[in-house]
Amino acid sequence: MATEVVIPMLGVTIETGIIVEWLKKEGDQVKKGESLFVVEADKVVAEVESPASGLLAKILLPVGQKVPVLTVVAVITDPGESVPARYLSGAPAAAAAERMPSPVAAVPMTAPTALPAPGPVRAVPAARTLAREKGMDLSGIKGSGPAGVILHKDVAEAAAAPSVVVSHLARQASEKAGLPLGAIPGSGVRGRVMQADVARAAAEAAAPRLGKIIPMDRMRRIIARRMAESAFTAPHIHFFSDVGMDALLAFRGQILPEFETRLGLRPSVNDFLIKAAALAIRDYPLLNAIVKGEEIHILPEINVCLAVALPDGLITPAVSNADQCGLAEIVRLRADLVRRARAGALTVAELERGTFTISSLAQYDISHFTAILNPPQSAILSVGKTRDTIYLENGQVRSARMATLGLSVDHRIIDGTLAAEFLQTLKAYLEKPAFTFLHV
Repeated sequence: MATEVVIPMLGVTIETGIIVEWLKKEGDQVKKGESLFVVEADKVVAEVESPASGLLAKILLPVGQKVPVLTVVAVITDPGESVPARYLSGAPAAAAAERMPSPVAAVPMTAPTALPAPGPVRAVPAARTLAREKGMDLSGIKGSGPAGVILHKDVAEAAAAPSVVVSHLARQASEKAGLPLGAIPGSGVRGRVMQADVARAAAEAAAPRLGKIIPMDRMRRIIARRMAESAFTAPHIHFFSDVGMDALLAFRGQILPEFETRLGLRPSVNDFLIKAAALAIRDYPLLNAIVKGEEIHILPEINVCLAVALPDGLITPAVSNADQCGLAEIVRLRADLVRRARAGALTVAELERGTFTISSLAQYDISHFTAILNPPQSAILSVGKTRDTIYLENGQVRSARMATLGLSVDHRIIDGTLAAEFLQTLKAYLEKPAFTFLHV
């Protein structure tokens, strides 16, 4: 039976993707889980895996066309099976591509700006391997081999060249904003100029001022629509609790020198929050559920997202199986995810797998705030700044450092009592760190 290959969902605010390289060609045998193509979106460049084993019988979308996520781009069949007639004209992907503006190919700035010919990029395996190691886009490298095949030396020379590599979407954004790419520093792999870099430069060039009308860019329009859908689809209910932070901050101070000296790691308060939240979810599994139709699906893995601020919005990569990770592993994973989120180098799985989100504004003078659910998740935790407070205890004035945690939940799944019990359990885990984080 034929299996469709689609542009996957790449995150809450991402609606379109561009195939920048096909790693297989029509007629190739493929295995389930094997990389088929490389897709680029607003904040991620990732390899997409084959959903089934069989024959890559038909490629419907060439390199360089922007299409909506979930567009069918190829068909996999069993050996000897014919391609269904509806795919032979390439209509599914072609119709989707017609609705989108034509993109400009990602190329080095010193290269011609013409679109590449449709079809997969041809490169020898050694060249492909080196390009992946260097984080380079093969579609921007001119091949010197027979019929334009990219050789190992072509990639090596391109890697050594001082040219600036620009993503498809960054080039489009720069042309729309009228900004010269050569003046924009790149934050991506090998200094690649990403769309977020262009957005940052455009924001700096057009700072808000009184009386100015600012049209929403595409990212802001998507965020606005998705958050409105979340607010009106899932009935939100909010809970707040003050958590004593003295014990946790003291515990962090005690283990910090050993972590830095022996492991080269620096645990943040967010790392403790990720672990404690995962443990509390294990006690209250409905916080790890989603609504599908008229069913509540409790997800099998606890994957905790940490909201990362980018110039044009938020992205929420997830620490997988956070309840099973030791503290040191969470620190490593969180630091790596944040770094690659800001470089636009996250994978599709890292963006899609989240089951619970933490959004922290602790670095600002914000005591507490309400957060909107990250759909389709059923709960999100907001974290305010740690502040000095005074209180009475047996008639004596005491001081303590406190932080306010806010919990927003989908009331279709989670009732008030359950949400309150979850928040109280999380509070207890954070206020007794020596017990909670024994396995670091």
